[in-house]
Amino acid sequence: MTAADHFVRRLRRHGIDWMAGLCGHGLDPLFHAAKQAGLRIVDTRNEQTAAYIAEAAGRLSRRPGVCAVSSGVAVANALTGVVNAWFDGAPMLLVSGAAATRTAGLGHFQDLDQVSLARPVVKDSRSIDHAARTVQMLDEALQIATAPQPGPVHLMFPMDVQTTEIAAEQMIRSVPPAASAETDDDPAEIADALAESSRPLIVAGSGVYYAQTGPDLMQFSEACAIPVVTPIWDRGSIDRRLETFMSVIGAATGGPDLLQDADCILLAGCASDYRLGYLQSGARTFRVTRAWRQLLERRRRQHTEWLEEARARNERFRCGIEATAAKQAEAGTHASHIVSAMREVLPDEAAVLVDGGSVGQWFHQLFRDRYPGHWLTCGRSGVVGWGLGGAMAARLVFPDRPVVLLSGDGAFTFTVTEIECAVRQNLPFVAVVADDQAWGITQTGHVRQFGEPISSGLGPIAFDRLAGSLGAQGVVASHPEDIAPALKKALQQRAVTVIHVPIVGGLPSA
Repeated sequence: MTAADHFVRRLRRHGIDWMAGLCGHGLDPLFHAAKQAGLRIVDTRNEQTAAYIAEAAGRLSRRPGVCAVSSGVAVANALTGVVNAWFDGAPMLLVSGAAATRTAGLGHFQDLDQVSLARPVVKDSRSIDHAARTVQMLDEALQIATAPQPGPVHLMFPMDVQTTEIAAEQMIRSVPPAASAETDDDPAEIADALAESSRPLIVAGSGVYYAQTGPDLMQFSEACAIPVVTPIWDRGSIDRRLETFMSVIGAATGGPDLLQDADCILLAGCASDYRLGYLQSGARTFRVTRAWRQLLERRRRQHTEWLEEARARNERFRCGIEATAAKQAEAGTHASHIVSAMREVLPDEAAVLVDGGSVGQWFHQLFRDRYPGHWLTCGRSGVVGWGLGGAMAARLVFPDRPVVLLSGDGAFTFTVTEIECAVRQNLPFVAVVADDQAWGITQTGHVRQFGEPISSGLGPIAFDRLAGSLGAQGVVASHPEDIAPALKKALQQRAVTVIHVPIVGGLPSA
């Protein structure tokens, strides 16, 4: 057996049965080993998409998604998805091919220090420089990727190492590194602070999702009548309608005044970044991700009056958003019509992916009574264009659930040819494309600042016909009443379907 054979078989032992990739220099032995072992290769037309599939699968499943790309510029392309995983703390493994180790640094084909290139945006980056260390390095990489505070890892796998024949007994055993975890603050101190607080707030971020403590958090929030918010683009953990859930905060289009007035903030697995105003409000702040049951045992009071005030503020803000939507919709079909159709049609178990700036703002502001872990946005990086890879990943992770991608027209065209790959490899989903012929969120900002848009307009595309040319089904929903029936019909079919919805532009604002 070759080192590549051992590598693939070890992936299978870890429960990994597919990897995304794009064929090319440095990958032939690994791809052949995968085919021989029955490890599925989900091929793409762009390394960015391969990495997006892996990182989205990691975010949806909490298990490492794997992608393999060739050497040189291919690695740079794939790093877009790796950066997304880095921002969001998503477990994934990037495997990059390379020419022989004996000529590294001498100018062989695509000679590049890929290990150093990846290192700033991964938890660990190494080269498998000896066949006997193949399994050891793979085991350790996957352990690092899924350890507390998960994230991406990178392994470079040179071709001469891949093709080296080596017996199983010659393999060096792995020695997993010690895991480091973010610790919660003292539950007793938190309980005392909550007892003294009049306006507490829980900010539930991605760390709650990865720690799988969402149910405990929701129970604590309900029992203590404490409002909960999620930073926009973080992973959600509110998988049912929750009276204390006040939707997302940190959106570009604003939100209810809750964070500014809170006097005690429980940071639950999230960063204190720009979405939280860098926590400059002066409120007492504590970190807690796992200790909800301990806090519940120490509960001393309910904050019912503050919860009612928070709900009233939230409702006033949302009513303002809906009024703005209604006014803008006087000019024609609007993003709010799409969100309304999704609310009407989608079952609770549907995997929903949201790609794009302006349409994403409308989704978050209007689809606001829950935020489950099987919904996925771009993540904290704020990238656009990852959605088609995300939809393919969702189908791989959830073979039996409805999968719906909501995308803007600009975001959708980043990797639009991946539709052919999804069709050919039987990875069906429904994509709803909100087409305002603009980089909407940027164009609106330009008009507000400069009185005119600057290089932010886009031309018309017949997305239904484009989808058909790539083997998918294409539908146009030009009127608000067309959207829900088109979505219902598409969900009943096991096919890649693109629903093109031409819309008028505009952003939410209260």
